[in-house]
Amino acid sequence: MQSKIELDVSALVSALGSSTRSQWKGLWDPTGNTLQGDSYILVDDAFVACIQDVQVFRPFRCRIFRSDYITFQFMQSSGKYYHHLGGQIVKMGSGSVSLTAAPFSETESRGHLRPSTARGVAIHIARDYLLGSFGLRPQYWREEYRDAFFRKGGASLSLNAPLTAEMWMILDSMIDCGFDEPMHSNYLRAKAIELLTQAVVEFNGIDLPGRLAGLGSLATDQRLIDIAAHIYRRELRHPPSVNEMSRRVGVNRNKLTSGFRAMFGKTPAEYSRQIRLEWAARRLSEGLNIRNAAAEAGYDSVAAFGRAFHEHFGYAPSDRRNNNTRGA
Repeated sequence: MQSKIELDVSALVSALGSSTRSQWKGLWDPTGNTLQGDSYILVDDAFVACIQDVQVFRPFRCRIFRSDYITFQFMQSSGKYYHHLGGQIVKMGSGSVSLTAAPFSETESRGHLRPSTARGVAIHIARDYLLGSFGLRPQYWREEYRDAFFRKGGASLSLNAPLTAEMWMILDSMIDCGFDEPMHSNYLRAKAIELLTQAVVEFNGIDLPGRLAGLGSLATDQRLIDIAAHIYRRELRHPPSVNEMSRRVGVNRNKLTSGFRAMFGKTPAEYSRQIRLEWAARRLSEGLNIRNAAAEAGYDSVAAFGRAFHEHFGYAPSDRRNNNTRGA
């Protein structure tokens, strides 16, 4: 049986604006019977970010009342959800960002839902603030999109796109932020602005050739491969295994491997190895000792690092460092 929960965005903004607290938790489902792990922060007078590292315990239907607010939903991972608005049903999936302009909508989970985790960020921002301060340009969209966005009475608009690699990294940094206050709230506000800016760039190009309107499943998969590559470049010390990367970006192992071969000419493991060794080579040329360079590149053993380095470059790490020292 589905539970029913509601969120009134205008009331949420008012509550946050009148409070001395920097962050609120559990406003979507205060009882915690359906989900837990949502927290809300007021970024500006008409700009709220919801960080969702949410445990979902049972199927639900959520009503969202927006008034004149626009919602951006960034989902890294989720179950199967469906968005109801304006008589249409839009499937919401992992690795996506959506823009919703509708005074009222419902989101539901369908079928048997085991306890699961959903990761993402929702942004609610006043329409005029979005247009005036962040540069969204719906006036250049195709007619049906433009008319739906500007008609405030009862029109509904939902646009979807795959997350970019930059958005994925920002989401990671927001959801996993471990700073204490006040740095925690300040960091989340700054990142929410950055995340929204990235989304505006994407949706401003919705009707340009090769942009969102033409993105199918292949383009979505290519973006997820790009995200995986960014993760490998960022997590040099502890590179994810192929199976772990597959789970993180929501692409099965075979598709992940074939995607890396198509984009980089290498398997994911080979790509990770290359960028880690190239990083180590640069650090050695800067004067870092071999043991520390090996550690930065994710090698626990100096001997294993030396073998991999020699296989890749054709000479030993000590030669790279000694040549740099002599050159200095």
